Amino acid sequence: MSNAIYTATGCARCKITKSYLKENTIEYEEYDFKAEGKDAFSQFYRANRADIYRDQDGVEFPVFTDGKFIHQGVGVIIGYLVAGDALSGFIGRSRLHGEWIDGFDISSGDAEHTQALLKVLTYLKKSGLKIQVTTNGHNASGLAAVVEKKLADRVIVEVKGPGPLYGKLHGVEIDEDELKQSIALAAKVPEYRYFTTIAPLVRNDGSVSYLSPEEIGEAARLIEAATGSKKHPYELKIVDSKQAPTEQLKTVAPLPPAALFKYRTAARRYMVMTEIQK
Repeated sequence: MSNAIYTATGCARCKITKSYLKENTIEYEEYDFKAEGKDAFSQFYRANRADIYRDQDGVEFPVFTDGKFIHQGVGVIIGYLVAGDALSGFIGRSRLHGEWIDGFDISSGDAEHTQALLKVLTYLKKSGLKIQVTTNGHNASGLAAVVEKKLADRVIVEVKGPGPLYGKLHGVEIDEDELKQSIALAAKVPEYRYFTTIAPLVRNDGSVSYLSPEEIGEAARLIEAATGSKKHPYELKIVDSKQAPTEQLKTVAPLPPAALFKYRTAARRYMVMTEIQK
């Protein structure tokens, strides 16, 4: 048998993954690294160290392999079992623990595979997990399906900036009506918030500068226009220009702390709950 799952005693997400395997009659061998499977996992880990995620808390379990590929985390594994690699854009590693699970980006996958994503989210929701999804406005129809089926417990919307600047900030243009639809949908779930990163961009004349306070104000106004309310949780994030995606963008100097208050003031004209992320 080529399917193997490496688990940890007491791991709730391991239990959910095994339940999915059993319910779908997928045969597998289990190795509990805290029990009789310790030696087997040690051997597997040494042979595949580069492909197994590990942080300061240790290895993320469960770990699944079909003999060809290795996948970690309940969302990633079930996504693979449902649709192979088709959901790799939608589903990534969860950084939340306990009853909450994240790693679901509605905007990054192929919209043609939205139904497969819904199948994964439905199973995780049925299994007792609370689901956090993110979006930057693209694939509003996918978010609409998630909201309609009540699969998201929290939605985080990254409003890149005013609609006309999306192409420069994200590399992909967006229809402003679709962006407004995503913004409005988020406010229908139990928990939600919006945020914008004060990021540098290349202007039409070739110069590099940060989004201006006025442009941040326009992003906040967009949220108000989409929802009909000024009272939503809205955060402004500070970007580290050294982490910018291109060398040209890395040349811009950091924003002075005093400048941030101008951004907050501009945003609060439209979103009165605006705060600077600490």
